[in-house]
Amino acid sequence: MARMPGAVWHSVRNFTADGQDEVRGVVVHIMAGSLEGSQAWFDNPTAQASSHFGTGKAGALRQWVDTADRAWAQSAGNRTWLSVENEGQGGDVLTDAQLDRNAQVLAWAHKKYGVPLRLATGPSDRGLGYHAMGGSEWGGHASCPGARIVAQLPEVVARAKRLVAGPTQEEDPMAGITKTDIFNAVWKTDGIAAPSDAADLKTNPTWQALSVLRDTQARVRSMDKRLTGQAAAITALAKLVGKGVDTATVVAAVTAAIESAVIDVNINTEG
Repeated sequence: MARMPGAVWHSVRNFTADGQDEVRGVVVHIMAGSLEGSQAWFDNPTAQASSHFGTGKAGALRQWVDTADRAWAQSAGNRTWLSVENEGQGGDVLTDAQLDRNAQVLAWAHKKYGVPLRLATGPSDRGLGYHAMGGSEWGGHASCPGARIVAQLPEVVARAKRLVAGPTQEEDPMAGITKTDIFNAVWKTDGIAAPSDAADLKTNPTWQALSVLRDTQARVRSMDKRLTGQAAAITALAKLVGKGVDTATVVAAVTAAIESAVIDVNINTEG
């Protein structure tokens, strides 16, 4: 027994139990009708027709015949090929949703039966085929599924390959950006050099999380203290102006105020 996950099961009476000799690939058909109409026809014993799978234009996917059993879709090809009927009329193209559903069937057949993800060249090949490729031995349906759908089959194969490969990761916007790049853009200031190589990145304590946080804290405090020191220097200078003090005394007062603030920063942020 083999029923495809994701396909809604609707059994029909037209099939040959345990009649599938092998699975060479998946054959694409056009219904020349609707999904519901085809299901009713496949359940009519006078029809002598059925398909393993069926798709609707809006994206429905049904399984009508177990893949261990033989569906009656392409005459001599029934014993060795699975079948997918697609809602629509001759001359139609498969909708985007139908392309996805056919790709899902092919991807599942690949995983379940080893069907290669490629276009089949004929009944003796393997892969994704279409009804007309079987010629008279497959019933002589030269217009099924139609040239426009045959032209879409490479896209079905491409989508099946993507399904088998799995989802790809979205491109990382930070890909290729190193810690050195971040350092140079954000952290680099006077007297601190960026790590020189990969080994240095691992051993340099600048890149340890705690060190980065402490370094940031020190920089913020330093900025605050420098501003405080500058304000104190300006205040000291203002008090001296106009009292006949010489230039050297003014410079000494400003320097002393700034050095006092720097000393305070070193004491409060050490360790």
